Parts: sequence; C-alpha cells; structure tokens
Amino acid sequence: MTETDTRALYERFPHLRKIDLIWGTRECRDYVFRLMTDTRGGTRQGFPREHALTIMSLLMEHDRHFPEFEKEPREFRWGDEHQRRGSGRY
Repeated sequence: MTETDTRALYERFPHLRKIDLIWGTRECRDYVFRLMTDTRGGTRQGFPREHALTIMSLLMEHDRHFPEFEKEPREFRWGDEHQRRGSGRY
C-alpha cells in the first residue's frame, strides 16, 4: 500500500483504485505518469488541483520506493562497450 492518502482521490475517481492493485510495478509507474500527461491531444481537462497533487505524490512515492522503474533501461547493443565503460576506446 501507499503512504500517500488516496481516500479523496479514489472517492472521486474510483477507477484509479487500480493503482493499489499494480503498485510496485513498471505498469503502475507508467500508468500514474500517464495520468499527469496529456495523452488526448489537448482535450483532457485535467484533475482538480487537490487530486493532481495526490497523483504527483503517488508518482514521487513510487519512484522513491521503486527507482528501478523511474527510467527506462538502456538496451545494450554490441559495440557500445566503450560508451558504457567510459574508456573512449573501440
């Protein structure tokens, strides 16, 4: 469960309870992040300030507890060893 108080958010937007079911996964991080971004070409109204702050708090809490999901892992490609090691040699 989360430390963030989600009662008012879930009362107003019951479908967001999904967050509790997927908490601690990459899917959750992506889902909460998408809630804070306009994915509807400018037609999204956005959340009321109180709920937007709760969602932002959830995102920050998730990143704090599960930092491995904060950034996409860089895919390793053969020939990139010099960049990974910082040696500058090929």
